[in-house]
Amino acid sequence: MVLGNMMSEGGQQYVAIKDDKHTWRILDTWHADLKMLTADDDIPDDSPAVVTLSEGQFIALIKEAGSMGVLENATFGTGEAELEATILDRDQEIQTLNEEILKLKEQKSEVIRDVEHTEDYQLKEKAMDNILKLVSMQDMTKLSRD
Repeated sequence: MVLGNMMSEGGQQYVAIKDDKHTWRILDTWHADLKMLTADDDIPDDSPAVVTLSEGQFIALIKEAGSMGVLENATFGTGEAELEATILDRDQEIQTLNEEILKLKEQKSEVIRDVEHTEDYQLKEKAMDNILKLVSMQDMTKLSRD
């Protein structure tokens, strides 16, 4: 591995890189063996400054570090069970809210149908209907005479 690529991170002591064959290489950038190398030199995998780990070894290391509390905010697995429970809770909440909306619509409909006008209003409405009928009858009579 090229030293310049690994040490580009700056002042960090350890740098980890995964290659296309799923092998992890962890370089101790402060190791004494690296002091005599130039930026263009390759660092062999058997150098004491390099630790190589397979993908499985790396994952096992991370899981163990997470369970020991060494890693902050480490979560393992996909969390699908947790999300599924949350989704089911939200679906139930949505169903309950939809039922409440239907009940409120029914109540609103009943209230609108149950609105009754005062007796005075009803009498005035009948009087207006009768007046309209009389006026219509007079217009018809006038038209038939002409």
